[in-house]
Amino acid sequence: MDSFSKIAGNGVQYRKLYTSDYVLDEAITTCRRRTGSHELSVRLGTDILASKSIVMLKVDETTIQESWELYKRRDDVKLSFTDATCAILAKAHGIANIFTYDARDFRPLNLNVISGL
Repeated sequence: MDSFSKIAGNGVQYRKLYTSDYVLDEAITTCRRRTGSHELSVRLGTDILASKSIVMLKVDETTIQESWELYKRRDDVKLSFTDATCAILAKAHGIANIFTYDARDFRPLNLNVISGL
């Protein structure tokens, strides 16, 4: 069973899973771009938004400013701006574990990277 199936079926060891509105945007856009399917991207967005196991964190003005400062400061890491917002949100909400396939982006930020659930 892959990670996404486990998340969908509440088969993960974590009580809460967090994402952000920026990650939702990236996920829906990437899904449509890679599959060419509007239907699949809508289903993905609907599943994430309706999930009882996923908490949606919002990127506010403070998060944008702090993320921008992190992004500018860390030219040594191939960090996207969305990754910077995730790191700032994680720190702000006491989240230590990041589920990602981009370990190289988050490990230098002292976040524990989990690449499989």
